Amino acid sequence: MNSAIWRLRKLLASTPEYKEGHGLRTVGPETILERTPWLDVDTWALLEAAQTTLNGPEPHLGPSEIKELLTVLYRYEGPFLDGEDAEWILEERERLHSLFIQSAMIIVRHLGLRAHCHDAILLARHALRFDPYREELVRHLLTLLALDERRIDAIRYYDHWIGMIRKELGISPLPATRAIIQDIRDLHNAENVLHLRVRLVSRDERQRFAI
Repeated sequence: MNSAIWRLRKLLASTPEYKEGHGLRTVGPETILERTPWLDVDTWALLEAAQTTLNGPEPHLGPSEIKELLTVLYRYEGPFLDGEDAEWILEERERLHSLFIQSAMIIVRHLGLRAHCHDAILLARHALRFDPYREELVRHLLTLLALDERRIDAIRYYDHWIGMIRKELGISPLPATRAIIQDIRDLHNAENVLHLRVRLVSRDERQRFAI
């Protein structure tokens, strides 16, 4: 840990904006990395992205905001401090992973409902790299593939995924997932397409539409 802190201090000191005594401080047994405008840290960026996507009702996001959020979500490359097992690291790892997945699912839905299927599919695949058993996200991906006129790809993905969960976990898909793949197999007209698209709408939005 001491060598890692030394390397971090050296890295910070190499930046033009660095001021001695700022950025990284040691207080007793703790070392604190202070937030500064010029320092770009993946975890901070993810937390800010999660605040934008998760606070309150599903946000109204413009193209520039979506672009910024996608940039942050694609920076996620796996577990926080992978290989370390300190209790605080395990808790933070789970928290950051959960924020990443929840934010990704919201943006996937947002893109899909606005017919940006290609971008939504890419993000869904990226998120599933790190959480392949997240069934809600699998359902989003299957739906998006079908809406993008790639019904065969959706069925093939489902067949591969169901084989994986049965082999590795000994379980079958949830009824909601089986219902979606059946909808995809029965996708023959515009009414079926509309019904499938509605599945991307969040539960809260469905309740508002039903009132």
